[in-house]
Order: sequence, then C-alpha cells, then structure tokens
Amino acid sequence: MAAEPAPASPPANRSYASVDPASLLLFSVTLDGATLTEGLGAYGLATDPLIPMGELARLLEADIDVAPVERRITGRLGQARAPLLVDLNAGLARAGGREFAIGERDAAVTPTEIYLRTSVVQQLLGLTVEVADDELTLRMRAAEKFPVQARLERQARRPDQGQPGQSNEATLKVVEPYAFFTPPGLDVVLDGGLQTGGNNSTFRYDLRFAGDLFWSNLQGYLGSDEEGRATNARVMLQRRSLEGDMLGPFRAREVSVGDVFSPALTMGARSVAGAGFTFSTAPLEQASVFNRIDLRGELPPGYDVELYINDVLRNSTNQSINGRYEFRDIPLSPGINVVRVVTYGPRGERLEEVQVVNVGAALLRRGEAQMAFGIVDQDTPLFRPRRSSRPLIGDPRLFANQGARAVVSVNYGLTDLISLTAGAARIPQPGGGALGVYSLGGRTSLFGLATQLDAAWNGDGGAGVSVGAAGQFGPLSAVLRHAEYRDGFVDETNLSFDARYRVDRRSELTVDSSVNLRGRIVPISMRVLTNNYEGGSYDVIAAGRASSGIGAVLLSAGLEYERRHMRPAASDETLKGYITASTFRSYKWQVRTSLDYDVLPDLKARFLSLTVDRRLSDTWSVRFGLGQPLDNTHDWNVVASSIYATRYGDFALTGEYDNTDADWRVAAQWSFGLGFDPERSRYNILRTGPGSGGSVLFNAFLDENGDGVRQASEAAAPNVALEGAARGALTGRDGRVLVTGLGAGPTAYMDVNLEKLDNPAVATPPTKVQLRPRPGRTARVDYPMRPTGGVMVKVELLRDDGQRVGLASVRVQLVRPGSPPVDGVTEFDGSAMFDAVPVGNWRLQLEPLQAAKLRMRLENDAVIDIQGNGDMAPDVVVQVRFDPPLADTTVAATDGGPR
Repeated sequence: MAAEPAPASPPANRSYASVDPASLLLFSVTLDGATLTEGLGAYGLATDPLIPMGELARLLEADIDVAPVERRITGRLGQARAPLLVDLNAGLARAGGREFAIGERDAAVTPTEIYLRTSVVQQLLGLTVEVADDELTLRMRAAEKFPVQARLERQARRPDQGQPGQSNEATLKVVEPYAFFTPPGLDVVLDGGLQTGGNNSTFRYDLRFAGDLFWSNLQGYLGSDEEGRATNARVMLQRRSLEGDMLGPFRAREVSVGDVFSPALTMGARSVAGAGFTFSTAPLEQASVFNRIDLRGELPPGYDVELYINDVLRNSTNQSINGRYEFRDIPLSPGINVVRVVTYGPRGERLEEVQVVNVGAALLRRGEAQMAFGIVDQDTPLFRPRRSSRPLIGDPRLFANQGARAVVSVNYGLTDLISLTAGAARIPQPGGGALGVYSLGGRTSLFGLATQLDAAWNGDGGAGVSVGAAGQFGPLSAVLRHAEYRDGFVDETNLSFDARYRVDRRSELTVDSSVNLRGRIVPISMRVLTNNYEGGSYDVIAAGRASSGIGAVLLSAGLEYERRHMRPAASDETLKGYITASTFRSYKWQVRTSLDYDVLPDLKARFLSLTVDRRLSDTWSVRFGLGQPLDNTHDWNVVASSIYATRYGDFALTGEYDNTDADWRVAAQWSFGLGFDPERSRYNILRTGPGSGGSVLFNAFLDENGDGVRQASEAAAPNVALEGAARGALTGRDGRVLVTGLGAGPTAYMDVNLEKLDNPAVATPPTKVQLRPRPGRTARVDYPMRPTGGVMVKVELLRDDGQRVGLASVRVQLVRPGSPPVDGVTEFDGSAMFDAVPVGNWRLQLEPLQAAKLRMRLENDAVIDIQGNGDMAPDVVVQVRFDPPLADTTVAATDGGPR
C-alpha cells in the first residue's frame, strides 16, 4: 500500500466559496419546535445555505470555538463531551468518531466567521435540519439535547433569543504593547483545616502572580507546605513575538529568563528545568513527527488534568511539580493532531485547552534557518525557599543535581525537500564535570514518507545513530524510529529505559487509526517500544488505548504490557489496564469514574474511583468523591465538599475521611484573584484568573458626541454582555466590567452581545473583539456606542403635469461632515427606511454617481434631526427632476478633414 506524505505545514492556500452579500438570506431557526431566532443571516442557495457557525453555536449555547483566523472549529458536544474538529486548512472534519472531507464549496471564511453548508452542519452536530426555503425557516431536530434546551427547561418562561441577522464582518483588534511595569494580577488559594494526628491543624497557601516588567511578561509562583512554610518558588520573564522581531538579526519569537526549560537536541540532550536564559526563532506551534513533546501548565491544588491526543486519553495526573503539571515524552502522529488538556477543579470546574497541530517532517523553505539556544543551572531554581523542596529531573545516575547546561540547535533548509539539523550541548555529569554532546541530521520526504537520519556523539567516545520514517497508509498513521548506540552513549530523549544498564539499541513504533465497531467509529492509539541492553538483557513495552462516546457517556480504555528480561534474573511480565467513564448528565451532573486492574501476573481489580459534581445553582455546587482499593476493601476513602461561588472568589468547605487509619480532615478554602483596575488605580477582589491569564477592562458608554472618548457627561451602558471568556460577564451600572480567565494563548476572542441592553438602538464598533492575552496584564477596551434613531424618506418624481409619483431604486444618502454616509435604496413606492442612524443633523442627498449618470437632482433640500433612543424622525418627502440631455456636440469628419 502506498504511503501518503505527511504535510510539513498546513496548506493555507486552499480556497473556499466566497460570501456574496447580495445572496443574504434571513432565516427563522427553530430547535425541536422552540424558536431560537427570527433572523439568522445565511448566504447562498436557499435549499442548502451557508450557515454562520459562530452565531449558531451561540444560539445552541454549545461548547464550540470558531477561529476564523486559524480557519478551524473545535469543541465538545453532548453529555459525553464528544470531540468536534473542522480544519479548513486540511479540508477535513471529525465528529462522532467519523472523519469526512470539506469541499471547497461547502464552506466560506470571513474575518470574523466560518460558514458551513447546512448539509455539513447536519453531519457535524448530529442534527436533522429541514430547510423550508419557501418560508425561510430552518427546522432543526436534535438527537441529544443542547445546552440551550436544558436551560430553557429550567426557566419558567423563555426570554427573547433574538439575534442580529447579519454578522459584523469586522474585528475590533486590541493590542497591548509590553510595558516597563504594570501592577501584577494574582491568584490566591488559602486552605486551613483540622485533622487527626500530632499536628492537628494545617494551613497552606498557593500564590500565582503575573504582569509586565522591563517590557516583558513576569510570571511567578509561590507554594507552601501544610505548616504554611514556603517550599516551592519560580519566577520567569518572558517575551513573545508572533512576527519574530526580537534580538535583531536572530529574529527571535520567544525569549525567556529565570526559571526556564533548556531546548532539546534530536539525540543526546532533552529539555531540563533550571535557572537560566533561552530563546527560539522557531514558530510557536511548530512540531516534527519525529520529536516527542513535553506539555506543561499550571495546576492549582486539588485539580486533576487529563491529556487527550486525537480524542484518545493518553495520560492524567493530579500531582504538581512546582505548581505545574507535566506530561513528558508524548508522541504525535503524521497529519492533524488535536491536543486537548482537560482540567477538572475541586469546585466542579471544567476547563479545556485545545491546540491543533499539523505534524510533518518539519521541512523548511530553501534558505530558511531556525535556531534555539539555552543555558540553565540544571535542576536549580532561581529561588529555593527550602532545600528539602529540591525537584528531581530524572534518575540521579544520569542527571546531576546542578551545573551549567548549555544547548544550541540549528535547522536549515538546504532545498525545499531537504532540511539539515545540527546541535551541541554541555551536559553536567553526576560525578562532576561536564560532557560535550554533538548531533547532525537531515529531514526529507522519500516515496511519500517523511524520513529522518540523525547521528550524535559525545566527548567520551560514545556515539549513536537514529533513522525514522512516518506516513499515512490509508486509515493508519504510523511512525517508526530505530536507534543504535555504542560505547555507553546516553540518549536522554529516551526516557523509557533502565539506567542501570547500557543501551545498545532502541526501536519504537506508534500507530494511530480508527476502527468500525458496528457502525461506531472508535479512535485508537498503539505504541510498541523495545530496549536492548549490553549482555543480552531487554525490555518490551506495548500499549493500546481507545476512546469513544456511547450515548451520553465518554468511555476510555487502555492496556499496557511490559516484559523485562534483565540477566541474570528471570523474565517477568505484567499486563495492566484501565477503564474511565465521564458524562455531563443533563448539563447539571458531572460524573467521572475509573477502574484500574491487572491481567498479568494475576487477574485482579486494583482501584475504583468516583467523583460527582452537581451544580445546584449559579452560585452553589456540591462534590462527592470515593476511592476504593479493590484488593483491600477496608481501605476506602471519601470526600465531600460544598462550594459557594461569589464575585469575591469561591468558598469551599470540605470533609475527608480515610478508613485505612481512621484519619479525618475538615478544611475551609478560599480561592480568589486580585485584579488591578487601571482606570481607578486600585485592586479588586475577583474570582481566580488574573494571576494566570489575561484580563480585560471593558468600558461601554453612549458616545453622544461621536469622538470615541468617554466624557463625564456621557451615560454608561449597563447590561452589555461579553461572551467567550471562561465566565461570561455583564457591564455594571457604570458600564464597566473587569473580565478575567482569558488564558495565555497567542490570541483570544470575545463577542459583545447587546440583547440585554435597555435601549439597543445604538451603533457600535465591531462586536467581535480579538486580543493577545498575557498573564497578569489587563487590556483596556473602550466601547463607544452611538445612540441612533431612524427616518422614513420618500422620493417622488415631479412630472411635467404636476403629478407626483413614487420613484423606485433610487440610491439616497444621509451625509454630514466627519461621518461616513448612510446609504439607502427606495422601494417600489419610492420609500426608503433609515434605521440605526447616529444622532445629530444629517442632510439628504442623491448618491452622486447614480445622480450624475441619470441626470437626476433634488428639487428641495432636506435636513433631518435624529434624536436617538430609537425614535423615528418625522417623515421626509423630496421631489426629483431629470434634466434633459446635453446638446450633441460630436464633430463629424470626412476624408478631407473637419468641415
């Protein structure tokens, strides 16, 4: 079977259908009989129109993110949280365990929206959509309830869900330049309790802070033990540039100093933590199919985190390392990789970060170069409050607990199909001193396969060579890599080996695919790894994982087999498995359970866990958890919590009991954030978010004079809704709101919703806001809204006999100095309706080009005073005349010239 090449980068040149404004259709949308809107703006054919997915997701209140700039749609559907992906760069969609192609006429992209054909939407969302083109109605029927239906069922009466019919095609881009200093944002967790034992009282804290400093972003962490003593700390200054305009000729995209991670080489040296300095010129989301990745992120106390790769559960943890989770040695597959990090909080929170990576051979364009450099004091933080808190980066037989580690790597595009790599590293040794490690390699594509060849050697005479191939074989995505070592060469990038023995060779095969089980497509992932050691010893590790939604439940299962033959000891083998299930039942109950078991050497169940979160109201939720070792039913433990969420943070009361030693603990916890209000120059106590992600100070007001600046006399605009953050928000009576929880990704989007505005008769800036959030930084967004009114204009033709008749298809304008014209076209009776016109005096005129072409002029001037509040000005009637054509001045010519 021929292999399909893995693309090195997304094919961004794929073209799709364009949106023709003349084909605008306003549809009424119903879901199982309930009207969601009377005006959904769609385009194209009435029988299969292009539907705006961002607006549809908001109507359904679905967990769907639409990113027009990246040309992607990601999300989770239903109570089983089934994954959804649309990648227009690759021309594919995944939903319900199925993958299907997106044709060039099936989608359209604008700066603020992605449109999909109704026929595609049905496959994507599991809907049945009847297009009544004669009534301009979309009648949708859901196989499973959407969140909007669950919410409507809880309400005594349904509020107005009207939405504007036409999406605003502009984006309000907010860019906050780095500053010398900004007051930092903070996230604080305070936990105090009573428990059994000698030290029967406990107190601990967890502090995260961030803000701008020295034209960079400062991020820090400080954590304590249960006696309130500081044990862990980290501080980092980081600056990023998507354009790559830092460090002069290096054109760096990321520069970091403080507690950082050194870069890795293709062989020999892996990424290691320590105090130091790093920079990289590579794009922030570039990945090679032959490189395994490390994923890290913030992990507050009591949180669990799960890692999904291509919808398959790969790993999970609730253990933090210096306040962060860490997933190491994660392999990726050729083609599209959907990386999801799902975080569950102790107060019922569920946060999901999604990154879509198109992985290939990482070939560079001809003449393109990339560089990464780092120097760190290995395993030594910038600040160490207590010596006992020293983190371990690996086996002490391989990794020294201190010493300067320096790494530099360079990639260069020799041709468009051949890229070269080179690197060097200084690695501290456990016995003292340092060892030099050097590498060379190449990347190309052969017979449709992404291929690599790497060689490395060290200063002690050790050496290694690695070859790899990756590609897609029909439904299979596979990566094969083999390495040979000699003279004790240590390859740190291989984390799965026994450091007591010298490795001679290593082989690894990773396969991802999907299987059809009675019509249900189940994604699976398999990995086989073997290490051969000096003297004939070896080990084999094989793992298989799968995930799929069954009804309202997301099921994940996995098996891991390990066989070890370490001479002279006898062989031993184990086979372990797990099953996890989760659901968001009725969008009220969040239930998670897992079962761990052994098959070899003996068949037995090992551990069962259950966690149930129930949101009783917008402010109150409860949690129950049970842990039960199944090999000793006496050693169970239970936890119960009651959580009250306020604007000043979350308050939790928790009780725990462990039956193993009859231990109990009762604790109270306050989790809150401190966000700085740059307008009032003071801190506000908020819910968590200001210290770990970006924030926005949104200022909405009625701009009476149209200068875009809020004057003391201009009224505030309360009840303006902001959607898209972790928690939605409404402006207060002063028209302002401080929104946190925007994360720290390259871009974030928020939507402005005016449905709850007392007087929606206003002209606004774009309703989609694009930001580049930075931890601890508060971006200010002024949102001036011009009060508007309307007027009915009638254009009449004044005939020679004195009669007046309405004139259709006349283009008219309202104009005034300093403002763009407001255009209108008369209907069959000569009338034109102007609405949403900003307040002030306007003059009515004919559109100049049409008037000149038709020799048409107004008989009388008309000045219109728009009062605002949505009020209509008195009707205006004007007459027009058509001037006779000018005399024919053409000069005839004959063979003899003019006459």
